[in-house]
Amino acid sequence: MAGSSWAQAWDVRITRLVTEWLLLALECPCCGQVSTAAAPPGLHPGTIFYGPGINTAAVLLSGYGNVPAERTAHLIAMLLGMPVSPGFVDKASSRLDERLQEAGFDEAMQAALAEEPVLGADETPVNVLAQDTDPETGEPETGSPHVLIIRPPGGKLTWLRAMGSRRHEAIIKILAFFTGFLISDGYEAYPKLLPQLAGLQQCCQHIIRRCRAVTKLGPGGLQSWAADVIEILREARRLTGEARARGDPPDAEQLDKLRQRYDEAVAFGIIHNRLRDWDGGGNHPGYVLGCWLREHKEQVWLFTREPVEWTNNVSEQGAKAAKRHQAVSGYWHTQATLARWCRIRSYLDSAVAHGLTALDAVSSALAGKPWLPAVPPADSLAA
Repeated sequence: MAGSSWAQAWDVRITRLVTEWLLLALECPCCGQVSTAAAPPGLHPGTIFYGPGINTAAVLLSGYGNVPAERTAHLIAMLLGMPVSPGFVDKASSRLDERLQEAGFDEAMQAALAEEPVLGADETPVNVLAQDTDPETGEPETGSPHVLIIRPPGGKLTWLRAMGSRRHEAIIKILAFFTGFLISDGYEAYPKLLPQLAGLQQCCQHIIRRCRAVTKLGPGGLQSWAADVIEILREARRLTGEARARGDPPDAEQLDKLRQRYDEAVAFGIIHNRLRDWDGGGNHPGYVLGCWLREHKEQVWLFTREPVEWTNNVSEQGAKAAKRHQAVSGYWHTQATLARWCRIRSYLDSAVAHGLTALDAVSSALAGKPWLPAVPPADSLAA
């Protein structure tokens, strides 16, 4: 015998499982009233109830696969042999959303995120066909609907919030609970939270993108100062990362030299672009960027002083879900359906990140016991 080998074939067997309860009815011999046994929780006499497996398929296809309700119903019928309607597909998401609201999912997420030392926040525009109306005028609210993404480093929790617009007030209201370090892009709503925050880190990846765009502008190599800023920030990241990996603080002298180079490069960009003409109107992008880097330099360099990430990649990754859904489906019908999608997506993303399967997460939620993020007890927080 020259040896042996092996081969495996993995597959799934899709079968329909039907459980029927016989609900007995008895007539009272005295008054003649007929009483019928109660159906199991969630069921009604004389109706068909679809179990958690079919509900999970509907939620995942519509919420994750971004498949419209009618096509989702067709796919379930073709793949699982279960004839469901588009209305059932929509109700599957509505039922799950109702259970999450009843269990206080949003409140639990906010409480858990409030205990995180660092959070990242980002926002992305979305299309909503019918926007909410102003309660005073009855007219559609102005502004572009957005989804706000809030995640801690590592992405174990994902909280998506639907906003009617990108107004500063909307973002400030949602993030009013947080007092730790926040990582964000250059949007000016976030610095307004500084009075309540431990600190704000401007995403250096956004800064690098802006610097790259400026380096491509003319004349000649005059905008090389922006490339210097990129090199300086990367060197600062390497220096702090290596030091903290050893358990040591970053070298203060080297950081001071890097900050001096940063200040000199930014000053060069401001001076040499101050009066430069710009075809697009307004100030030259090099001048605008230089002024912004000077104004927000303490927020740019926070990662060298505090143990925070230097980029907001974790929240940008969380924004992909809304962008992908919009690219496939095109829009949400109302602000309410957008909020529902955000809540369900937040629940499933966070539950799966904590080791649950989507089927377990949906099953427990439909049973009235959804997964909720753990919050440290009050006595441990006080200690």
